Amino acid sequence: MNRRVNRGKALRVAVCLVLVAALSGCMQLNMGLTVNADDTVDGQLLLTAEKSLLTSRNKNIPVAFAELRQNIPALPAGEETRYEDDKFFGAQISYRKAPLAGFDTESVKLVRAGDLYRFTLPLDPSKYGGKVAEQNPQQQQAFLKLMSFEISVTFPGRVIDSNGTVNGRSVSWKVDPNKDKPAELRAVAEAPPRPSTSPAAAADDGGGIGWPLIVGGALLLLLLLAAVGVLLLRRRHATAPAAPDPTSPGPTSPGPPAGAPGPG
Repeated sequence: MNRRVNRGKALRVAVCLVLVAALSGCMQLNMGLTVNADDTVDGQLLLTAEKSLLTSRNKNIPVAFAELRQNIPALPAGEETRYEDDKFFGAQISYRKAPLAGFDTESVKLVRAGDLYRFTLPLDPSKYGGKVAEQNPQQQQAFLKLMSFEISVTFPGRVIDSNGTVNGRSVSWKVDPNKDKPAELRAVAEAPPRPSTSPAAAADDGGGIGWPLIVGGALLLLLLLAAVGVLLLRRRHATAPAAPDPTSPGPTSPGPPAGAPGPG
C-alpha cells in the first residue's frame, strides 16, 4: 500500500515537473534600461510566453498568460501594454523618465547609493515558480532554469564592476534557457554629482525669499537710480544758458555814425 502511495506521489511530482518545464521553457524576460543623470529611467521590459504552450494550458491565451505571470516576481511599474506576434504573447512595460525609486522591486533592484548606481536582478528560485511549483524547491529550480533572460542597462557614468558584458557605459547579460543560472545579475557604475543648491534656493525651500536675493535686488535698484540721476544732471547742464563772465568788459555805447558832423 505504501509503495502505491509513494509511486502516486512520484508520478504527480514528475507530471508537475514536466508541466513546469514546458511552461517555463517558453518564458522570456527581456529588458533594456537607460539610467539618466537626474535619477530617472527610460526603457522597456518585455515578458512573453509561447502561444502554443499557453493554449495547451488554457484556450484563452490572455487568461493563461495572466495565470503564468503569477509565478514571476513583481516587476517595476510603468506604462503597460499587450504584446503579441505570431509566436509569442505577453506584456510590454515602458518607462519614460520613471523615478529611480520605482525600481527597488522584488525582481529588479536599481538604486543609487551615494555616488554609485547599483543594479541587481536576483535569480532566486524561491521567487520564481511559486504558484505552479507549489513551493516545491525542486520544481522552483526547474521553473527558473528553463527561463531565459536578456538584459541591458546603460548608466550615465563609468561601469566599475559587473558580472555581465561591459560595452562603454552599458552592461548586458544573456542567460539562455535550460542552463544553470547565476545567483544574480549585477553591475555597479559611477553616479554624477547631484546639482548643488544655492543659498537663495535653500531659503526658498524653507518657505521664504532668501536674503542674498533681497540684497542683490536692492543693490541693482540703487545702481539704476544712480544712473538715472547722472543722466538727468547731464541733461540739465546741456540745456541751461551760459552765465555772463563778470571779468569781461561791459557793452560800449556806439560811436557816431560815420560821416556825421562833429560838435561845432
